[in-house]
Amino acid sequence: MQRPVITDLARGVDRRLIGLSLVGLLALAIGYLGQNSWGVGSAASAATGAIVTDVIGSAGSRNPVRAKVSVAVTNRGSQQIRVLKPDLPGDGTAVLSLSPSELRVDPGAIGRVDADVSLRCDLPEPLRLPDLRMELRNGTLWGLPVSGSGMMVEACSRAASAFRPLVGALARRPAGTSPATGTSPTGGERLTVRLHSPTGRRFDVPQIRAGGVVLTMSPATVALTGKTPVVVHLTAPKSCPVQWQIPGIPSALSVDLRPPASSRPSRAAEFGATVWLQLGPAVASWLLATSCPAPQ
Repeated sequence: MQRPVITDLARGVDRRLIGLSLVGLLALAIGYLGQNSWGVGSAASAATGAIVTDVIGSAGSRNPVRAKVSVAVTNRGSQQIRVLKPDLPGDGTAVLSLSPSELRVDPGAIGRVDADVSLRCDLPEPLRLPDLRMELRNGTLWGLPVSGSGMMVEACSRAASAFRPLVGALARRPAGTSPATGTSPTGGERLTVRLHSPTGRRFDVPQIRAGGVVLTMSPATVALTGKTPVVVHLTAPKSCPVQWQIPGIPSALSVDLRPPASSRPSRAAEFGATVWLQLGPAVASWLLATSCPAPQ
């Protein structure tokens, strides 16, 4: 009996867990650096921080792309702060509005603000959010840098193909191979995929997963250096993972994107992004034929 495929609901669980983990790490780091020591007019930014926790993009061909970007703001200082919309655009981004329009964060608390952001997904350069404005109770304004801007390319991945950071397709199969999977009909376990960036963005691909299970890649790390396609060979697990036995066989691949090693470290990409590749029924067929065959 064929197992069902994984739904979008299961995919969203990992995103929420990752977002909460990032907020926790940010709070820990700020607490260590700030030590609750700043007062009115001092270097308040040492005890505050902001990080992107989620990105929801709108599908379609509109450019710039519109996205809702959730930002967590941590206040480890001794006074309430007020977070306001930036005055200036970022790199390939513009914050159109905040919800709430002003966020008040008490000492020791974490607040969340949702930003309506315009993204130039067609550009090859990294996307950077501008600094938010942070106001102290005496009226002093500070810039509040936002970490994790690299996640915003996830919104671009839902736009028209020409604006996506990454697209994939099954490689043309050699003669004598299975049309459904691109693998040898005599027991081959590899799926061959061609990856490229329509906008010329540069990324490293450290992992490709199916239903949360890391697939073995060849080469082990893929470097996308522009619009030139790169061929990746994926090997299925030897046995059917437990992660697939309840929610079902995955029908898509999730691909981790990281900035190229030559560009690190960079505030714009302290954290990468994860995008989804929909390759049709070939992925589920491949996994059913290799890792999870029907019992005889």
